[in-house]
Amino acid sequence: MRTFNEFRNEVTSGKLKNVYYVAASDNYFVSKAGDILREKLFGSALNRDNFFLRYADDTSVQDVSDLASNFASLFSSEKVIIVKRCEKYSRKMSEFLEITDNLGKKDKSTYMMLVFDPAFVADKKLDDKRDFYDFSDLPQKELYEWVRSEFESRDVSIQNDALDLFITSIPRSFDLLSSEIEKVSNFEFEGTDRALKKEIILQFIGYDREASPDELVFAIAKKDRNRAFSVLDNLLNSKGMNEVYLLSMISGFYMDIISFKTRGLDSMDSRMLFQKYKMWGERAKIAKSCHKSMELQSLQNSFGKLIDTDKKLKSSQVDPKILMISLVQELINA
Repeated sequence: MRTFNEFRNEVTSGKLKNVYYVAASDNYFVSKAGDILREKLFGSALNRDNFFLRYADDTSVQDVSDLASNFASLFSSEKVIIVKRCEKYSRKMSEFLEITDNLGKKDKSTYMMLVFDPAFVADKKLDDKRDFYDFSDLPQKELYEWVRSEFESRDVSIQNDALDLFITSIPRSFDLLSSEIEKVSNFEFEGTDRALKKEIILQFIGYDREASPDELVFAIAKKDRNRAFSVLDNLLNSKGMNEVYLLSMISGFYMDIISFKTRGLDSMDSRMLFQKYKMWGERAKIAKSCHKSMELQSLQNSFGKLIDTDKKLKSSQVDPKILMISLVQELINA
């Protein structure tokens, strides 16, 4: 699939399509795409006079067809329609796609963006016959450039190690990333140097440099009980980290570590690691380091413990902290 950056470059250069098929898991780039289309077609992203946003939950296929077929307003020869959650048309998908496919051939004054859940696109193989854009992710280099540029647009520079930590610490949602960039950019810097360092990012995400989830995984891999429980105590009691969130981070590390048991993965460069396994930066370094001291059978046993703890955290009345202490002990012994 093409990326958001490719979409932007095509539109701004004047290479417009009447129908855009988009896979997106959040709203950030869909909203940006709407701005870009309005800027190109109406002269301003603020002009919403002939712009229509609809949701498949409460808009029938016929309503979309009627909206697309009606004439544009007197104030503009074009109109832009964005329809979100198009997977909701699953029972009438053939009819819906036939209507939208034909639109691009008949009506050159209407521009539509149809937004689908990425999993639905993959499951139904919708991108086999249609040119989809993926607004859910960016290639590694473009992701780093995007985050850096977002900070710079707020008059904040960010050091490379801080950039790496920031990206690997935030779940992959551009809505969330944008929100966190805004929060971090409001940090009260000392003096006039508005440069983000790794220590500042650690402070924002609630870790001490020597007591982070990374350090916890390292300690478990080395079977260093004292260190592991010291870090766990800091995360749960001093920093007040949510147990479910911490468990999800540990599980993510374990998935990365077991991936490194694949033959040839050790020799992959960072670009290939990101493309095939979505691993990069510190996470990739940690997984690459830890897998050497962890046997495959141990990792398989550990996944059973992680799944069992997840169920108990969400359904039992046992103190979550006790469950996490027990989990760390079991992971060390696995």
